[in-house]
Amino acid sequence: MSNFMKDKNEIKIFILYLMDRIGYPVKFGDVCSILYQENIVSYFECGDCFTELVDAHHITELPKEEGEEESLYIVSSTGKTIATELCDTIAASIRESSYRSAIRHLSFEKRGAHTDAYVMEQDNGKYMVHCEITECGRRVLDINVEVDSKIEAERMIRNFNRRPEIVYRGTLALVSGETNYIFE
Repeated sequence: MSNFMKDKNEIKIFILYLMDRIGYPVKFGDVCSILYQENIVSYFECGDCFTELVDAHHITELPKEEGEEESLYIVSSTGKTIATELCDTIAASIRESSYRSAIRHLSFEKRGAHTDAYVMEQDNGKYMVHCEITECGRRVLDINVEVDSKIEAERMIRNFNRRPEIVYRGTLALVSGETNYIFE
């Protein structure tokens, strides 16, 4: 396997960037799985760098809640500073590809995502469909679509409520030009 990153400092910066961009606590295994699946680093290299980041207090291990088997980790304030100031040293294509992989890997439930969807009748007799997804208090998707009929609007709402993650991933794929997602 040929990995993109070999330099430990570059790997550490990338781990901090990805965790900061995800924006909520994640498990060690999830971070390394994402980087491994994207062929960024080997699982061993990720584990080694991750441990060094924890030891350097750039990543913080959160106290386990009752019943949790695995620890959750967040980026510390110094880790956020490093990620922000040095993320441009990582190719934009690698950053974005890995972030999209993270979104696919981490379920909506795990990310604490919430949805809201409703229909409003317009003055012109058409209907405005509003679909929104929030994660950790941040709006990550906000779409308004005008349609001709109430039946069509209600169908769109049902579809969004049944599969918000698919709608989100599809929207990301289309606006980023990564339309291969549609055929996966």
